[in-house]
Amino acid sequence: MNMGLLQAAFYKPPQAASEELALPTQVREQKHQINTRHCEKYHNLVAWNSGIASVIHPNYLQVLTLPMQLSMMVNKPFPFKPMGLVHLANEIKVNELPEQNAGLHLKTSFAGLQVHKRGYVFALKSEGFVDEALAIEATSFYLARVKHDLAHDEQSGHIASNPETIQLLPSLNNNDHQGPSLSFPLTFEQGIGRRYASASGDYNPIHLSRWSAKLLGFRRAIAHGMYSKAICISMLAKNDAFDCRTASPSIFADKAITTQFVQPIYLPSATEMEVSQAIPKSDEIQGNELPSLRFSLKSQQRAKTRLHILGEVSTI
Repeated sequence: MNMGLLQAAFYKPPQAASEELALPTQVREQKHQINTRHCEKYHNLVAWNSGIASVIHPNYLQVLTLPMQLSMMVNKPFPFKPMGLVHLANEIKVNELPEQNAGLHLKTSFAGLQVHKRGYVFALKSEGFVDEALAIEATSFYLARVKHDLAHDEQSGHIASNPETIQLLPSLNNNDHQGPSLSFPLTFEQGIGRRYASASGDYNPIHLSRWSAKLLGFRRAIAHGMYSKAICISMLAKNDAFDCRTASPSIFADKAITTQFVQPIYLPSATEMEVSQAIPKSDEIQGNELPSLRFSLKSQQRAKTRLHILGEVSTI
């Protein structure tokens, strides 16, 4: 991954034609046998409940496919510079979590592109198949900060969408009633960026030290977005958020875990995670469907509340 980051630092995207901007259409595929020792290292770091550690953490797919994702962003005709991308959101859909020792068929592909007031947002999708059945998929949404004429690009069709586009930047429904909530503290230690980089392979300089983060415009190192999401997911499983007496490997089956990364978490930081049920206004739940779970991660800084993460776990 260090070589991949070096490639990312020196990658020069091609000049887009004036009439359109498009993402590459290739699909990367790889057969992968999960390394149980590496998986356990990751699980320990993100506090994955030992009662369900026989299956992978939902975020582990991102770790497995990260080299494939990066390789897609350091080769032409990818139209943006990989360094400096902003991770805006992530959505994971679980049919069934694979076993920790499973053999997977991994796929990655670009999944959509749209104009944003600060540049362009694109989606990168990863899929994990077990015995040719889709077990888990994850889509990350990135902002490429590029100057452009927003009004012109929106009206002129400057963006050519990929054939299999998906809804970009999924919004969370904030109109539901909030049920009973629980909260608990989460501490992000000074060196967690380096520790997570060692486990995940994501050595982006903004996470490693104050000095490397400053080179890219941050006053201090910031936590990985996928680490903060992973910790939140682990806490949901640990703290009976699903009203389960005993956590089971199927706890996230048929669930979608959607997260928006709102503001960075500077290291070190003390945060508070809050979890509540999102109950539809009609107060009607179809069949055996459970209310969605809403979660957030906030901190207090100079008498102000900063929202870092907004997320939801819902039934697919």
